[in-house]
Parts: sequence; C-alpha cells; structure tokens
Amino acid sequence: MDLFDLFPKAVELLRARKVPFAVSGGFAAGLYRAEPRVTMDVDLGIALDRDAENVGKEILSELHLIPGTVRAAELAGGPLFAIKRKSTPVVMLVGRAQGKINGGIDLMLPSIPWVRGAVERAGDNLADFGFGPVPVLQVEDVILSKLYALQGKVRAKDLDDLQSIMDSKKELDIAFLRTQIQTLNLKLPSTGKELVPESLRILLRAKR
Repeated sequence: MDLFDLFPKAVELLRARKVPFAVSGGFAAGLYRAEPRVTMDVDLGIALDRDAENVGKEILSELHLIPGTVRAAELAGGPLFAIKRKSTPVVMLVGRAQGKINGGIDLMLPSIPWVRGAVERAGDNLADFGFGPVPVLQVEDVILSKLYALQGKVRAKDLDDLQSIMDSKKELDIAFLRTQIQTLNLKLPSTGKELVPESLRILLRAKR
C-alpha cells in the first residue's frame, strides 16, 4: 500500500474508532508554506483520553505497518541514560512497512504537550487532500509543533517549514503564539538558532 492509499485508510480507521485526530507534519505545513515541498510520511495527531498508544498500534497494524515507538527522551535528544533505559513515556508511534524507512504513518500521541489542544482547534479547520475534507492543524499550531520539534533534534525540514510559512506572509495570531510559547516553555534551539525566522526568535526571546 503506497502513501496515498495509506492516508485515506488511516483516516477511515481513526473515524471508525471515533479517535479525535488532525493532520500535522509536512502535509499540514504544505498548506501554509510559500512554496511546496515533498513529504514522505503522513503525520497525524491523535487526542484520545486513554489508551492512545495501544489504539494507535492497532490502527497501524490494521494498515499492515510495523509499529515502532518514540519516547519523550528520544524526541528531546536526551538525557542519554533515559534513552538507554527507555524510562520516559511513549510520545509517538512510527508505522512502516517491512524494510521501509519512509512512506508510512506517524501518530503523535497526546503525551506530546501541543497535540491535544492543536487537535481540538483543528476541528473546524478542514482541508481536502484528495479524498474529502479532514481536520488539519491551524497555521499557528503547525508553527508551534515545529518549534517544539527543535527543542530536541534540529532538522533542516523543520527550519525550512518555519521559514517558508513566515515567507508566505499569512496572518498569524501573535498573541496566541506568544501565550503558547510560554505555556510549552519553548526556547531557541542551542544549534541552528540563527536559522529560525527572526520574528519567531523575537517571540521566543520575549516569552518571559
């Protein structure tokens, strides 16, 4: 099953189980960027009140994907002892076909601090990716998710998404961004901070 078969099937399974969800990651960012970019995976935030990890694994298995887990310490880039001991909560499920590293479904669990609120706010923010309207993160929540990702591993695609979204000159709710940056305790990354758009650097520096 290729990515464009997996995407609608994943949505169908989430809806059948009444799991609140929203499209995030590259597909969401692509709606707000100044220019398109290719993405190899589908990222979906899910906001179940309980048992999100097990339900997510069941959905990935129904898609004939092998579920892998990402824990909080891995996402944050440390501490190393917590990564080795696997002692922090699972925050993300990575579903891939046997032998594949791309072309799968990633499920962001509500244990990631931005997920639950972003999924709730996405309820009326719908986009059609070729198989009918689905909820997708609002532009501010895409920005927050990318800034959150930079708190751990600095990835070129997150920085590029942030720059392209800011270049698009879309109207942003700056007061909301400022409040959420403080709530999520977001900071400038220790490396690559000069690549974060200046307007966002100002917000991150002024959060206190």
